Amino acid sequence: MYIYLDHNVADDISKGRYWLKPSDPDYTWVYSNENLAEIRRSGQTRFLAVLKDLQTVEIALVLDQHFRLTGEARILPYRDPFEVYDGYIDAVSEAPTELGPNVTLLGRLFGADNQERVLTVGDDLIEQIKILLEPFDLYSDATRKEVEAVAADLTEFASGALQDVKELEVNREAFGCHKGRATILEEYDNPIEKLWKLIKGRIPNMSPDQFFGFDPIDKQGYREWPVYLGIVGCHTILNFLGYRPDKGLSKVEDLPGILSDGAHIGHGAYCQAIMSADKRLCAKAKAIYRYRNIGTRVFRWNHENGLTSA
Repeated sequence: MYIYLDHNVADDISKGRYWLKPSDPDYTWVYSNENLAEIRRSGQTRFLAVLKDLQTVEIALVLDQHFRLTGEARILPYRDPFEVYDGYIDAVSEAPTELGPNVTLLGRLFGADNQERVLTVGDDLIEQIKILLEPFDLYSDATRKEVEAVAADLTEFASGALQDVKELEVNREAFGCHKGRATILEEYDNPIEKLWKLIKGRIPNMSPDQFFGFDPIDKQGYREWPVYLGIVGCHTILNFLGYRPDKGLSKVEDLPGILSDGAHIGHGAYCQAIMSADKRLCAKAKAIYRYRNIGTRVFRWNHENGLTSA
């Protein structure tokens, strides 16, 4: 049984709040590069000691020859997490992207006060792609023209519609799910299905899978949109609608950590269970897995009641 560990599990163990037995033949603890990203943001390598003590193994999303997700994931053979982390740092240090154009745009959609900053997303995108591709001689004239065309569209969007985005609660009111109305639906067996019934009259000509991110209209070259990306997108939509929303949504600097939750839920979908101490993450994970008929169990740890099924 593979059990994916949210980063806060390693955090609590490192602080002595509870303990887990190391992996054994009956169950294996799992982490992903999203855990490594959180460790990098924290600057605390004590989490790596926890992963090592638990004999935790890494799960990796499988890419094709064009670096696109195949929809599959692999559990990798055990390696010392300190060694894995060093390799991760080497890979990402050349092109930091956590506060890139995507996060800037998302912050504005969540109502962040960054109207001026968002005007630079086009130039930011061009610079980011150049940093990623030029060292490998992959930034051809054709690629440059394509990137510049996308950047121009982003700039137009940022200087137009994005400037008029209202506060998040005002936007939720437009969907009829303000003041906690979305979270109330948590008691139902399939909250996302219920949430769609609440809002669908305000979203004409769109299916629930399209709205919640599992079947986007623009599939960016994919024939079928990967479930992992659908989960990450759905997590963002649930936050936008106010379903067990995370704190700090309108603070751009907080968004990388919030987006990590969606990535953890996405990686957890390839395991038999996911474990977290975050009640918001657990609620959204349970709702997403139920909506997509994913069999991953959700376990929540809290200091009063111990480990429970979310």
